[in-house]
Amino acid sequence: MIIFTYTLSVLLMIATPVVVAVLLRRRFTTPWFLFLVGSATFIGSQIVHIPLNEWLADIELLPATGSLTGPPLWRTSLILGLTAGLCEELARTVGYALLRRFRRFEHGVMLGVGHGGIEAMVFGAVQTAAMITSLLALQSTDLTTLNLAADQMVALTQQLERLNSSPLWAALPWLERCLAMTIHVMLSVLVWQAFAQRKAWYVPLAIVYHAAFDAIAVYVGQQTESVLILYGVELLILAPGLIWLWRVWQKEAGPRPVTSSLRAEWRSFAAATRKELLQQWRTKRVIVVAAVFAFIGLASPLFAKFTPEIIRAVPGAEQFADLIPEPSVADVMTQYVKNLTQFGFMIAVLLGMGAIAGEKEKGTAALILCKPMPRWAFVCSKFVAQTLLYIAGFFIATLCTLYYTWFLFGPVDVGAFFFSNLLLLAWFMTYVAVTLTGSTLTKSVGAAAGVGLGGAVLLMLAGNLPMFGPLMPGALVAWASQLGLGTSSDPVTANGGAVAMALVIVVMCVLGAIAAFERQEL
Repeated sequence: MIIFTYTLSVLLMIATPVVVAVLLRRRFTTPWFLFLVGSATFIGSQIVHIPLNEWLADIELLPATGSLTGPPLWRTSLILGLTAGLCEELARTVGYALLRRFRRFEHGVMLGVGHGGIEAMVFGAVQTAAMITSLLALQSTDLTTLNLAADQMVALTQQLERLNSSPLWAALPWLERCLAMTIHVMLSVLVWQAFAQRKAWYVPLAIVYHAAFDAIAVYVGQQTESVLILYGVELLILAPGLIWLWRVWQKEAGPRPVTSSLRAEWRSFAAATRKELLQQWRTKRVIVVAAVFAFIGLASPLFAKFTPEIIRAVPGAEQFADLIPEPSVADVMTQYVKNLTQFGFMIAVLLGMGAIAGEKEKGTAALILCKPMPRWAFVCSKFVAQTLLYIAGFFIATLCTLYYTWFLFGPVDVGAFFFSNLLLLAWFMTYVAVTLTGSTLTKSVGAAAGVGLGGAVLLMLAGNLPMFGPLMPGALVAWASQLGLGTSSDPVTANGGAVAMALVIVVMCVLGAIAAFERQEL
């Protein structure tokens, strides 16, 4: 039950910003481009904010550990609030300054949704998923063996007690992110006023409001264990801003534009998806993907089983064959993961590079969009069709590997292998989404291949980042490899944060593809 409720909370933290942005687009027809700009302003602010806080900790103005011991709490809260307000509001101001064409009220709201949305996805969903999997792993561990400081031991004990107390605690991270998104929208509209009315004092007002909200939230959060008190204080601080935001909404929001019905758009999406699946079949891509994944599934147990015999058959290599241990089901999993990771991203790039760029190059995209068809439906149908195709491919590879492993080695842990394939599928789909974005940004298939390959390489290199590397999709490969195919008693290190990050990357890449396609002339 705990895993289900926290999984639901993580999914809500990823989906809520997207749903809010969709509703905003239905009300104002605001471009997705502004959602991405808002996300970029938050990421840019954290590039400065995180090192700044670390430097302040080095000079002992902030506590050096995760706890708030050391300097006075009031000073720590005030400094944390000021650094957050300065970095985020100035980054938001720079984003507005660069967007000279977008000066309407709804543009400010969408920027705020994007700013708070990416924060909810990364600092909410990803961190919550990583924390919960770590806590679940510690449930059967003697905490005294971890050599933790006293305050860290108390904090960890409280987290474990809260985790096991009630599944309803899983809703708190989502509620917190909803509050944070609300204040980000309000602050974004404050900064928007500085440009819309040419009154620069709105920017320092946004900084002070942001700093006060964060400082009081940090201070109260350390003084009380009651979530109701903390959220009540945050709502009291937020109330004046919400009243002001409502008045600005009533004044600035124009009439609702005439748009096509949601049911008609979903019909277009369903028709486009059927067309894509039919095209996958007629172009023999279904057969190619099925053949490649079937080969991976069949070759993995065969290579693991007969590699020693092949080496013995080579003249003069008999002595090396005796050094190879007896193959087992664990060797099959190692070979299977190696084959998928070596060829997986190449399949995603080669088959996905022409998804949109090819149709733009041939001129068929303009003909399809004349139906009319929403551009989001055109892009999403490509991604959904590819997703269904690769799910079928992984299913074929799973069945082939299970059958030959059972035939050559004996019984297999079917549940563990299926779960490891789900992890590998999540890793694989990040490259599919990156390639789709590259295919949207370019006008030719060759350029799309270059962008997709470059994005795939960057995604791989991101796994080497010191702080964020363990949360990158590449960590899913390590988790899948640990699961194995046998009945090993070795502990498996779960990494829910990497699963959440893979989902965030997929969502943001698809939104990026839609945003780019909306701004292109065909």
